[in-house]
Amino acid sequence: MISNGSARQWWIASIVAVGLTGCADSRHQTLKELGFVRPYLEGYQDGCSSREQQADTYHDGFRQDPERMYSDGKYANGWQDGYEHCYAANQDYL
Repeated sequence: MISNGSARQWWIASIVAVGLTGCADSRHQTLKELGFVRPYLEGYQDGCSSREQQADTYHDGFRQDPERMYSDGKYANGWQDGYEHCYAANQDYL
């Protein structure tokens, strides 16, 4: 049986996880509605995922398409923006 304290912690963790997932989805949707093109959005998503993974695991597990970083400026700009934005967002919780 789960104690009241454990159940409460589980609910709080669940709400935070859902809230953070919602933020990522709404951020992507907002950028899309502002007219950012698909290569930028894909780069942004990869950059943000890389920063979040690095913060969670303390490893350099980047999600990045090296060929596109050098051949597609929109992807590269999106990746850098996503990486920097998610770093700033993580700093709010440290």
